[in-house]
Amino acid sequence: MTNHWVDMLNADVVLIMGGNPAEDHPISMNWLARAKEQGTYILHVDPRFNRTSSNCGCFRKNCARAPTSPSSVA
Repeated sequence: MTNHWVDMLNADVVLIMGGNPAEDHPISMNWLARAKEQGTYILHVDPRFNRTSSNCGCFRKNCARAPTSPSSVA
């Protein structure tokens, strides 16, 4: 994490990719819970649904792009 914890309280949206802070870093989840109470929208992208997913506003199993046709690659 490159930001300070308090940045989560000031954010409009927080994106968690491939992590499970509810299990791996409960202190960060406390900050996320406080941010969510203040209206921050929390997105979680992970191949598994876990405790972090259940506490977020949106969970995605993957973010694969739609396949492109050969004509659109050129």
